[in-house]
Amino acid sequence: MRLTPSWFRSSSDDSSEERSEDSVASSAVTIYHSPPGDLSAANEKTERAAAFVPESDMALLDVLDDMKTPTTVDEVADQLIRPARPPIETWATVHETLHQDRLPELETAGYIEFDTKQGTVEYQTAAATTESRHSSSPAQTSLLKILFALVALIAVSAVLAVAVGSITTTVPVLSVPGYL
Repeated sequence: MRLTPSWFRSSSDDSSEERSEDSVASSAVTIYHSPPGDLSAANEKTERAAAFVPESDMALLDVLDDMKTPTTVDEVADQLIRPARPPIETWATVHETLHQDRLPELETAGYIEFDTKQGTVEYQTAAATTESRHSSSPAQTSLLKILFALVALIAVSAVLAVAVGSITTTVPVLSVPGYL
């Protein structure tokens, strides 16, 4: 896992030809993350990150629809933040929100396969997922079955009423002696 935004270039991104012995030692970047001292700073970072992470699962799944999978949490965070380049702390908060909350929820719902150790996301095909997202809930399915049964009962009743009505309204022809 990369654990840095795509626009943040580190020394490990350079090819071996571009690096020299001296540049490897001097261009290494170390990122330290210490929790904020007060709660208001943490809330502010969370609010800034919330601007990038879709509120609904369906919107997040739509983002994954546009990406090739398997993918990583890093790439999903990059996709959500693109084209903005917020501070690295905001990117880290988006990454953490995805890794710890949103992606595990989608896995529990059965939409994705998420490997928390590797940070990889495997997504179903768009057509199958869209169909399952828009499929009827059990309550809707039960309501449709009841509605179908009601329509069928009304149709059978109407046919039966017509049949009974035609039988009872016909006058039997009585043969009168000497009339034929």
